[in-house]
Amino acid sequence: ALAIELLQFPDVVDQVLTDFYPHRICEYLYNISGVFTQFVTKCFVLDAKNPAMMKSRLVLCEATGRVMRKCFEMLGITPLHRI
Repeated sequence: ALAIELLQFPDVVDQVLTDFYPHRICEYLYNISGVFTQFVTKCFVLDAKNPAMMKSRLVLCEATGRVMRKCFEMLGITPLHRI
């Protein structure tokens, strides 16, 4: 579900550029943060027993961070790098 949500990013940007509704980026950020929370809650990202699975999950985490940072940048918001 997380990967599918990330793949929607270019479509969201195209839609915003077409209809000039920047709130769609906020909605997308809200959705992606919820899906990411479910992902890290249900999946053990740092699973030393399966290095291949761990690597693929870390890649998803990194991709999520990049997409979220780009969305914040488009909205003119400086994201927190650490809470």
